[in-house]
Amino acid sequence: MNDTTGSKKKRVSGWLSIKDPKDLQKALVRMLNKILASEDPLSHAGRFASLANTWLNAKRLELEAGEWADLKSRIELLEQAQVFNKYSGLNDFKKDMQELKELMKRDTHR
Repeated sequence: MNDTTGSKKKRVSGWLSIKDPKDLQKALVRMLNKILASEDPLSHAGRFASLANTWLNAKRLELEAGEWADLKSRIELLEQAQVFNKYSGLNDFKKDMQELKELMKRDTHR
C-alpha cells in the first residue's frame, strides 16, 4: 500500500479499505463494538457519541447517494423522451412540409 508520499506501508491487522459509505459504516460498527465490549464503556462515552454521529452521517450519505442515482436515471429517461419527441416532431414537420409542397404544386398547375 502506498501513502501520499509514495512510500510503502504495511497493513495493520484488522485493516479495512474504506471506499464508500458502507465500508465506513463497517469500520465504525467495529469500533463502536470494541468500546461497548471494553471494561469501562462509560469512560469512552464521548468517543462513542462521536463515532455514532459519524455512522449516522455515513448512513445519510449512502441514502442520499441512492436518491441521486435515482434522480440521475429519471433525468436521463426524460432527456431520451425529449429527443424522441423532437425527432418524431421533426418527422411530422417534414411530412407536413411535403404535403404543403404537394398542395402548392396542385394550385400552380390549375
